[in-house]
Amino acid sequence: MNIYVVADLEGISGIVNFDQTGRDGKGAEYERARHLLTEEVNTVVSACTEAGAEKIIVMDGHSSGYNFIVEKLHPGGEYIVGTNRKEVFPGLSKTKFDGLILLGYHAMAGTENALLDHTQSSTSWYDYQINGIKMGEIGQAAVYAGLFNVPVILVTGDQKTCEEASSLLPGVETVTVKKALSRICGQIIPPLKAREMISEGVKRALGKIKSFSSYTIKMPARVKITFQTTDSADIHERNGWKRVGGTSVEKDIEEIKTGFELR
Repeated sequence: MNIYVVADLEGISGIVNFDQTGRDGKGAEYERARHLLTEEVNTVVSACTEAGAEKIIVMDGHSSGYNFIVEKLHPGGEYIVGTNRKEVFPGLSKTKFDGLILLGYHAMAGTENALLDHTQSSTSWYDYQINGIKMGEIGQAAVYAGLFNVPVILVTGDQKTCEEASSLLPGVETVTVKKALSRICGQIIPPLKAREMISEGVKRALGKIKSFSSYTIKMPARVKITFQTTDSADIHERNGWKRVGGTSVEKDIEEIKTGFELR
């Protein structure tokens, strides 16, 4: 059994504001957040190993892709770190994976009472749709993984993240590690307890791995992005997207190879 994990930061237990994510500078709070992230990653790798996984790939999917404290990573996994990737999820297309875990994810932009909600960019994107269906980064991940018949089997994050995942992917396992009270205020489950819950969630998901189905979309796909400001739309228009409004662009995607076509 081979498992691919993508780890984001905003949905990790204990993370409630952008100071912790490194968006506005990498200070002391960001360094603490890296420890929380690394511990949750280790929890997932340990649980996957205990549940019988033979190969576990974990990609650092937050910002620059270099947030893990690498010297503290669990020896049972292999890790993808760094930026300038050639594929959204490197290696997913080259090895047969049985499932995709989205660790520490967040709700799509515009979600009420969701911690650090955004899609792709917390400062420039406002709305994202594929074939008329509103999606966030969970949906993007599911679409790309679905190209290789890899189902999303587990999503962790706040309550709105888990609701979003369950709505798009019926039957997916979820673990809610905190409850948003606003965009930057949350009621958290202590990280030690959250890790226990995540471990249990991983084992539940792997225990019924054959029951999950990959997510598919009709091709060619029409992607529409609405930004917060016109300059972001200007940039996409120059890169070949069709302008359909002051802050909106769209594009018909004939084929998805790397996943970056969706952005």
